Amino acid sequence: MTPRVFFLAATALVWPAVTQAYTLKDNYTGNNYQDFFSKFTFWTGADPTNGLVQYVDEASAWSNGLIGNGGNIYLGVDNTNKVGNEGRKSVRLTGKTAYSPGTLIVADIAYMPQVCGTWPAFWMTAASDDWPQSGEIDIVENANNAQNNQMSLHVSNKQGQCTITSNPAMTATKDRWNNCAEEANGGCDANDPRTNSFGSGFNNNGGGVYAMEWTAQAVRIWFFPRGAIPSGASGPVGSSPNPDTWGTPTTVFESNNGSGCDMSTHIKNQRIVIDTTFCGTWASGTWSSSGCAAKTGYGSCEDYVKNVPGDFKYAFWTFNSIMAFT
Repeated sequence: MTPRVFFLAATALVWPAVTQAYTLKDNYTGNNYQDFFSKFTFWTGADPTNGLVQYVDEASAWSNGLIGNGGNIYLGVDNTNKVGNEGRKSVRLTGKTAYSPGTLIVADIAYMPQVCGTWPAFWMTAASDDWPQSGEIDIVENANNAQNNQMSLHVSNKQGQCTITSNPAMTATKDRWNNCAEEANGGCDANDPRTNSFGSGFNNNGGGVYAMEWTAQAVRIWFFPRGAIPSGASGPVGSSPNPDTWGTPTTVFESNNGSGCDMSTHIKNQRIVIDTTFCGTWASGTWSSSGCAAKTGYGSCEDYVKNVPGDFKYAFWTFNSIMAFT
C-alpha cells in the first residue's frame, strides 16, 4: 500500500498448463478471535502513506472498540470523536508468518470500508525496512467511495529489471504495466471493472472471496463475488484449492517464463497486512475527482476526517476467514 502517482505494452503469451492443488498451512481465523489476533502484530508507528491516522496497539484497540468478534473478525476505526492533527484511531495488522513463492492466500471478506476519506487495503509486504526491495502485492485496495478494486505489484529496480511485456488472459484493465519498479513507475496496476469488487458495491452484494497465488512465474489474483464462488474441495474455500480450475484470473503479473520479472527475486518474505488509513497521498489526492468534496461538502479530506466522526461507523472490515495454503 504505497503513495500513488497517477499515470501498456502487450505481446501474446499463452499461460503454461500447470496443475497444483494446495494444502492448508495457516488458518488465521481459526476457532475464535484469539486465534486471529495472536497471528498478527499491531503497527503503532507513523503511517508511511502520510495518512491522518493514529494506529493503536492491541490493548487500545480493544478498549476503544476498534476490534472484536461478532461471529466474524471485526476491524474498525474511531467513529465517536472529533480529532486533530494526531489523526483518527485505526488499526494496522501485520502477520507474523512470512511466505515464499508457492503460496496461495484466500480471504473471505463480508464487509470492507466504504466511506469518503478512507484508504483501506488487504495486502502483502516484507517485514524488513528495505521497501520496496522485497516487493509488495496489493490484493484489495482503493480509496474514498470507489467501487472498483485496484490490484498492484511494487518492486525495486535494485533487483534488476521488472517489466511485464506479455499479455496473459485476465479480466481486469491494465493501468501502469510496462515497469513494476517503484522508482521508475510507481509499480504496476490493474483495475477490476466490476462495481461489486470494492466499497459499497462489494458490501451490498454480501462481499466475496479474494484469492492471490504467488509462484516464481507469476502473481495471480481472483475475485469471486458472493453467489459466484466456485464450490467443492478444489474451490477457493475448499480443503485443497486448485487455482487452475477457477477460470480466468482477475489480474496476472507474470515473469514471462523467467525473462522480464522473476517473481521469486523481486518478491520475498511476504506477510499479510490489513489496515484502514485516512486521506494520505491517495484519498487526499483524489478527494475532488472521486466526488467526495461534493458529496460531503468539505473542501479537503483532512477537514472531513477530523470533524465528522459518525460517518466512519461504516469504515470497518469483517472477515469470515483468511487462510494460507502452500
